[in-house]
Amino acid sequence: MKSAKLRSRINLRVREWIAENKPEAGDREPGELRAWQKRLHAAGFLGAAWPKEHGGAGLSNMEQAILNEELAQAKAPAPLGSMGISWVGPAILKFGTEEQKQRFVAPLLAGDDIWATGYSEPNAGSDMYNTQTRAVRDGDEYVINGQKVWCSLAHLSNWCFLLVRTSTEGHKVAGLSLLLIPMDAPGIEIRPTKMITGESEFSEVFMNDVRVPAGSLLGAEGQGYEIVSSALINERSGIASGIRFERSLEKLIATARNFGLTSDPVWRQRIADLAIKTKVMNAFGLRVLSDQIHQRFNPHTSAAMKCIATNLTQAFSEAGVEAQGPYGGLFGAEESGDGSWPARFLYDRSMTIAGGTSEIQRNIAAERILGLPRR
Repeated sequence: MKSAKLRSRINLRVREWIAENKPEAGDREPGELRAWQKRLHAAGFLGAAWPKEHGGAGLSNMEQAILNEELAQAKAPAPLGSMGISWVGPAILKFGTEEQKQRFVAPLLAGDDIWATGYSEPNAGSDMYNTQTRAVRDGDEYVINGQKVWCSLAHLSNWCFLLVRTSTEGHKVAGLSLLLIPMDAPGIEIRPTKMITGESEFSEVFMNDVRVPAGSLLGAEGQGYEIVSSALINERSGIASGIRFERSLEKLIATARNFGLTSDPVWRQRIADLAIKTKVMNAFGLRVLSDQIHQRFNPHTSAAMKCIATNLTQAFSEAGVEAQGPYGGLFGAEESGDGSWPARFLYDRSMTIAGGTSEIQRNIAAERILGLPRR
């Protein structure tokens, strides 16, 4: 009863605030998204469960989950610095020095600092063990050389959460470390990558003798794999994802009605299947929330959730385009009756790669959840 009253009180407050403050539909320019982030932070809706001394609101994980759920229900856009909030900030709070927490966490929440992540390389995508970007200690500095690919919003970011190799001794994972580097450091070149949608969300980042202070190291040398794995749990899970699938289901049903498919038994079965999977994702999100509340570190569950969620994302956009028939090929055309499905379809091709490919997530689930032997 107490939990229900808490939820009702927070829900009402958040709904009223969102209705008054969220950007207009379709307004997703970087400047407006940064301003939206600042409004969210000022209201205490970002990093709500983070410590007050580092810019958070000091609330519980349950209250943070309720906030995230309400924002998803309202179809509110993600803030410009959402990647930093989702995993860079939690990683710094967990592994950083007090100096790093004071320097980075509050500006990250407020939208003053925008973070890119440097994980993937031309020969090291989901296989982080094969990271080749080197960081060599030279006195009080690290000298970095290498290349990263698929760096989201790197062209808009002023900091990077960079996975590097600091040693070639012993097992490959033992030589990985994590550096916090400024994107305007001499020797960094950013080349935006044009996607199939025509946008340039991702970039290649080249580093040639980039020098950063030794204090840029997050955690200890050789702790990079642990830090990135911990950060990816935050990327791959969350209660709000179930709400987003509910919105996709509503959108797909509206499209089916618009194109006269609701009496077709094949389409009715297809939509019912997606509705069932949406319920599963809601339950999965609650399981992850329970793990967070009880401080259970469970990377294997998040890997399974990520695999299911990204495949379901693609299933919805594929269904939306197919439901539109010939209009599904009209990218952004008003005549389609729902011009966003083609754009979503193209963008969602990336979802089963981002944050670790589905093949890798299936291997993790098979080996570490089901206990199947490696071949």
